[in-house]
Amino acid sequence: MSTTVTSRPTGTRIGGVCLVLGGITFVAGGATHPSGDGTGNKIQQLHGMLVDPGWYPSHLLLLASMALFAAGIAAISRRDDLDERVARAARIVAGIGVVATASMAVHLFAALGADSLAAGRPTTVSTLQTWNETIVNTLWALSIVYLAVVGGLSRTVGNRVTLVLGVAGGLAYALASATIAFTDTFDALFPVGSLIGLWAVGVGVRALVRR
Repeated sequence: MSTTVTSRPTGTRIGGVCLVLGGITFVAGGATHPSGDGTGNKIQQLHGMLVDPGWYPSHLLLLASMALFAAGIAAISRRDDLDERVARAARIVAGIGVVATASMAVHLFAALGADSLAAGRPTTVSTLQTWNETIVNTLWALSIVYLAVVGGLSRTVGNRVTLVLGVAGGLAYALASATIAFTDTFDALFPVGSLIGLWAVGVGVRALVRR
């Protein structure tokens, strides 16, 4: 009598767990993020969000999600069943995720400078916020789109369903982030960006049940 042993490729289990947790915290962080009341200029609206009691809880969740995304994708990039093209894409996205995690840490502590924005004039705090939102967050969201497409088409990091979630969520989040410092027009796309979290959960679950 012979026994067949099946095992998950290296990096699959830890990557799957990190992505599931990262997706959940991403959605939770976005749902609890303070929103401006729409009055005043962009600096005054930012001040209102920074002094909101929900600022720290929501951004701690978002910081955790960024770190979990980076760790999960890095772990998956080491899977021995990935072809080099997909593995390289995952490594690139994981690297961008590390930068986005550091950026989110700066974003979290931006509330410490809220008093300097009370007059409604640009400061170092508001300038850092602009760079974080328009460059780093946008690049991170587009990197998720990249991995969603490459991984989904190959069915090794997600599938065709997660591909749609990642592309829709990533493009929405990227457009909203890239324009938030200049216009309110696309702010409504941030909730759509939460589909990134569902992409992560879908990819993570699929990795955990994969043989």
